[in-house]
Amino acid sequence: MKTIVFMKRNLKEMTRDPLIYIFCLGFPIIMVLMFQIILKYAGDNVSIFEVKSLIPGIMMFSYSMLMLIAALLISKDKTSSFLKRLYTSPMKSHNYIIGYFVPFLIIGIIQSIICIILGYICGAISNTGFISFSNSLLLILEMLPIMSINIFIGMIFATLLNEKSAPAVTSIFISLSGIIGGAWMPLETMGDFEKVAECLPFYPSVYLGRIITHAKHTLPDLNGNLSYYSFSDRGLMFLLIIFGYLIITGLLTILFFNKKLKKDC
Repeated sequence: MKTIVFMKRNLKEMTRDPLIYIFCLGFPIIMVLMFQIILKYAGDNVSIFEVKSLIPGIMMFSYSMLMLIAALLISKDKTSSFLKRLYTSPMKSHNYIIGYFVPFLIIGIIQSIICIILGYICGAISNTGFISFSNSLLLILEMLPIMSINIFIGMIFATLLNEKSAPAVTSIFISLSGIIGGAWMPLETMGDFEKVAECLPFYPSVYLGRIITHAKHTLPDLNGNLSYYSFSDRGLMFLLIIFGYLIITGLLTILFFNKKLKKDC
C-alpha cells in the first residue's frame, strides 16, 4: 500500500512537469518526422531512415529521456529534503525503488506505443507498410530491458549526485546512446566501431528491434540479402549483453539506495 501511494505521488509529479511532454512524448514524434522528411529528399541512399529501421532506433533513444527525467525528479526530491522526511517512515529501500521505477516504466511504454503508431502512420503514407500487431507487441517487449536500464542509470546518478550535476552527467549518456546505439547511424559500415558498440546495451537493443521489424541492412550478406540477420546469428549474444547490463544496473540501484537510506536515517 505504501509503495502504491508513493508511485501515485511520483506519477502526479511527473505529469505536472512539462519536460515529460516535451522530451519523453514530443521528442520521439519530432525525430521520426524529421528523419522521414530527410528520407523523402535523400531517396534510397539512407535506408537506415526507413520506418522499419528508424522506429527501433528512435524507441531506444527516447528512453534516454527517461534517464534525464528520473535524474531530475529524484535529485529534486533530495534537494527539497522530501526523501529525508520519507526516510523516517516505515518504508524500505525497495518501496522507494519500485515507487520511482514503475511510473517511469509506464511513461516508457507510452513512448513505445507512440513510436509504433508513428511507424504505422509513416508506413501508410509512404506505402511501405510497417509490422504486424503481434510483432509490435514483441518489439515493445524486446525494448523493455533497455528502457529499464535507462531508468536505473537515471536513478543511480540522482542518488549519487545533486540536482545540478545529475542532469549534466545523464546528458553524456543521452548523446552516447544516440551515437553508439546506431539509432540513425549505420554502425555496420564502421568496422571496429560496431564491435565497440556491441559491448554496450544500446546497439544490441536496436539491432534485435530491427530483426523484429524486418528492416533493411546497410550491407548485404554473402547471398546479397539486405535483411537484418536472423536471431540465431548474434541474437543470443546480444540478449546476454542486454540482460547483463540490466542485472548490473538494477543491483547498483539497490546498493546505492540502501547506502543512501542508511546514511540519512
